[in-house]
Amino acid sequence: MARLGRIPLRDRVNELDRIYGMAGRQIAREMALMDIGNYQELRAIKTQENIDGLIKMLNTAAIEWTKKTVLEAYEKGEAVSRTRLEILGAVKGDEFSEKTHAQAIEREIDITMDFLIKANQSIKVNVATFLYLARQAAKGLSQFQAFDMRDEEVIGGLLDDALRAGETRSTAAKAVREHFKKRFGEAQFISINGRNYNLRKYADLVAKTRLRVVQTEAVLNSSKEYNNDLVEVSAHGCVCLICGVYEGNVYSLSGQHSVYPYLDSYPPWHPRCQHHIRPVSEAALEWRAAH
Repeated sequence: MARLGRIPLRDRVNELDRIYGMAGRQIAREMALMDIGNYQELRAIKTQENIDGLIKMLNTAAIEWTKKTVLEAYEKGEAVSRTRLEILGAVKGDEFSEKTHAQAIEREIDITMDFLIKANQSIKVNVATFLYLARQAAKGLSQFQAFDMRDEEVIGGLLDDALRAGETRSTAAKAVREHFKKRFGEAQFISINGRNYNLRKYADLVAKTRLRVVQTEAVLNSSKEYNNDLVEVSAHGCVCLICGVYEGNVYSLSGQHSVYPYLDSYPPWHPRCQHHIRPVSEAALEWRAAH
């Protein structure tokens, strides 16, 4: 019988990793051509133009990947669930609307796309901020102003320390340059909720987490379609304090079962969570216990 797997659609996850990994390397090469200690306006303009072009291509690739992969993830979750439900002897109900599946797919595509496009937009903001910092350094670091991003405190501290110590502006510029060299060297161009992310690592996080959400939605809707109330959480020797309490247990989706408790939340229970749920029945559980 087909399974959902600990990593949903591993090949698709790897595909998004490659897309964002390649973009990260290209952006890093562009940024490496900028020298905050030897600022050139024409070079800055060219850098911004080149990276804007890269972001546009990244947006296109992210949209194509999302539309294709979310649909595939949902269809796999639905197919696996239906197979299990039919083996369990479940019968489709009359009240379930087939539109439910299509609406769920459309909704999950929009949400997943939003995660990626917002991340891509943050790259543009970070690059623009870096170029502004470079311009300020060229004019004189004493003119440095605060920015609405996480680098504000770090860079502000570097400059304050340097100026208090009576160091030259070139020394302060070097400190700022080293800060960005480290960050850009690690391809941490994405900023989400106050945190900086490497492009490839962020793509991996979004892909593994969002595709698990999609597959769970497919299982839940299929269970409603077949009027099946019980689901079982996968087990793989998890020691996680967040999701370990759910591992291997059977739950009721309605909360009306006399034996099995209500499932109050669904996987993924945290980013990159490897757990999934699958339909099960009392008869199947009794047979398993007897054998």
